[in-house]
Amino acid sequence: MNHLNIRSALKLRIEHNPRQSPRHLYIGASEVGTCQRSVIAAKIQRPDLDPASMGRMLAGRALENEVVQLVRAALGSKLRDTGRVQREFEHPTLPFRAHPDGRIIGEKGDGVLEVKTASAATFKRYQSDGLPQHYLDQVQAQMGLSGLGWGLVVLVSRENLAEMMTFHVTFSPDHFRFLEGRARKAAPYFEDSACLPPGEPDRGFCFNCPFALDCPEHQALRKAGEHGEVPEVIRLQLSAQVEELGIVESQLKPLEQRTTELRDQIKSTLTNYMIDKVNLDGGTAQMVTSSRTSFSAKDLQREAPELYSRYLKTSTFTNLRITSRKGVSPCLPTAS
Repeated sequence: MNHLNIRSALKLRIEHNPRQSPRHLYIGASEVGTCQRSVIAAKIQRPDLDPASMGRMLAGRALENEVVQLVRAALGSKLRDTGRVQREFEHPTLPFRAHPDGRIIGEKGDGVLEVKTASAATFKRYQSDGLPQHYLDQVQAQMGLSGLGWGLVVLVSRENLAEMMTFHVTFSPDHFRFLEGRARKAAPYFEDSACLPPGEPDRGFCFNCPFALDCPEHQALRKAGEHGEVPEVIRLQLSAQVEELGIVESQLKPLEQRTTELRDQIKSTLTNYMIDKVNLDGGTAQMVTSSRTSFSAKDLQREAPELYSRYLKTSTFTNLRITSRKGVSPCLPTAS
């Protein structure tokens, strides 16, 4: 099997579970609360996943499966309908379905299990602010379609499995009726793929939506943003991203410093003992002498100023500058 066949197999595994109905035929519990235009467009056009996105999705699913097994070990026979026997619940009249990660047997009625993983920064935010709306929409849809009265959401940090939180969600008939209404509005677009529903920037993640360029509602927001009118949902998205960036950068700096120190120490040892190359358990370390030919722009400017001026080229850069209470972060230049 060549790498193209492997990639096709992985893509098929992501897009379709053989034990469930094809996802392009219905709106799922995890989708009903998000931007309907983005959801329907993805089912019609099915954008090709890049290897990095495919890898993240598969890794996330594998981690969630591991967490389900941990929950199973804790609950024993009280956890059912997981893995190969995961249930699919279908609305009687709408293309609306749910696939909870499990069913928890309770003394006062059964509940659904939903497992989520998050980055360290996102985990911290959910820990202080609670679950985001689209997670609550998903669990309410699962409860409404399955007929169960409560749900348990287990949230785990991808960087540290020891960081785990649980959220108990009680079924709300009003909330489920609202989600049914959204599924009812989306239903006609599964029959007529020639048109798409309006965009919902307040419910979507436009910054990484592959269909944002063709979305009139998103483009209207962009024009408003040029005049300084930033919607609250976009501001919250940016706040979360900036917070996570700060955490990642603070973790990288000590690693970069230690990397430089170790390379200098290794280089110094090889030089002091006049070692050209040494075989180690984990590989080799060697001093490699190389040379390169460079062009001196300063010398050309001094010797031939007219020729130098003729070939000068001006490049424009757009810099990202993030300010916080701690000061200004380094600029991230982007050539334009």
